[in-house]
Amino acid sequence: MSIIDTVKDVAILVQKADNIDLVKHVLALQTQVQDMMDENRILKSRVEELEQLLVFSKSLKFREPFYFAENDNTPLCPRCWEATKKALHVVSIFKGDNEDRWDCPECKTMYLTANRARYR
Repeated sequence: MSIIDTVKDVAILVQKADNIDLVKHVLALQTQVQDMMDENRILKSRVEELEQLLVFSKSLKFREPFYFAENDNTPLCPRCWEATKKALHVVSIFKGDNEDRWDCPECKTMYLTANRARYR
């Protein structure tokens, strides 16, 4: 039996006792218990998200100036990762003989890097 079921059973018994103040308090208690359960569900979900983020962050490799996810050759925006923990790919704008340009579609940061072969 869950805590909600127990509180509901108590509410039914209290109603039979015909005590208005007690009924009000039990109904308030029932609302508080439901709120606590909702908050607990939200917190458990947040903990799971943070645990996944921690696992992901441990799998990242930093090769200046970019982060790379495991088994992913497209670099991640270092600004987005370090500032907000968003793993967003940068976009290759052009590949020059000596220099490549990468842009982040999210934060609009532009990166000029030495030839791309260095990052593979």
